[in-house]
Amino acid sequence: MKNKITFNFYLLITLLFTGIQLSAKPVTFTTAKQHLYLAGGDSTKKWITDLSLSLPAKSDSSLSAWLSQGIDERILKGTFDTVSNKGKLYSDLINALSIYHRKVIVRQFDFDGLTRSSLVVNGFPDGTKLLNFKVKLADGTWDPDFNVTYKGDVMSFVAVTAELIQLPEGSKLYRVCNDGWDQFTGGYWTRTKPKSIAEVIGGTAVQPEWNSFKNLVEYTVPAGGIWVWKGLAATQKLSNNYNIANPYLGGGAEQILVPLVYRRLKKADGSFDFRAINPAMQKQIVQLPASELPWKR
Repeated sequence: MKNKITFNFYLLITLLFTGIQLSAKPVTFTTAKQHLYLAGGDSTKKWITDLSLSLPAKSDSSLSAWLSQGIDERILKGTFDTVSNKGKLYSDLINALSIYHRKVIVRQFDFDGLTRSSLVVNGFPDGTKLLNFKVKLADGTWDPDFNVTYKGDVMSFVAVTAELIQLPEGSKLYRVCNDGWDQFTGGYWTRTKPKSIAEVIGGTAVQPEWNSFKNLVEYTVPAGGIWVWKGLAATQKLSNNYNIANPYLGGGAEQILVPLVYRRLKKADGSFDFRAINPAMQKQIVQLPASELPWKR
């Protein structure tokens, strides 16, 4: 009698457990979503689904991808909740150059390279020190090949730190930049490879809205050497487009500005054609593997 009762009891438990398994919906947790399920359902999916109804097709996939890349869900949702033009915000985010650029757009200031206080300007003041970026020839005239006339370039150097130096043949320069040869042959370089994203964003004060941080190129100085402007990178706003000056980019690292005479060809009138890449420089540049960028490993 005792054995029969025991058998029936285990049979009952087995049937009940099997019934629960058959009637319950299987749940597979992922690390990212487990807390959402336990909190009462996939809330991320719901607000993204609701929001995507007013945005372009596949916006739900983009929003989810940004979360997986490191955008904070609370900040992203809160930003969309508070803006009147959600379409423009989405467009800005979809066209952002990198995850760092997206974080700037939604004011998520949790990445390296930021100085967390109000901007302290230390560059040449508003282009008024252009004489520091001119080279006088023997006849007393200025050498047009080495003049720096764009005030943005002048202001990017800490005041009175810039000097013209000669780099000998075989010297190496490095540049983190966007895609394309116009970017690979840009003006600003360093003499060392970056060891962290903070060295680029913070040390050389590169705004995320300027740079995708996806390519590293190496330039080998050709026979005869080249003359370059060397100085310390001045402070910059975190964003010009969004007028964010707290936090800001502290600069302070050495930067090299390669003059246009090496980077672009001249027009018939002697001015530079900004679209015409100098092939002499192009052939000295190689794109290094992505593994050379510490933040892409």
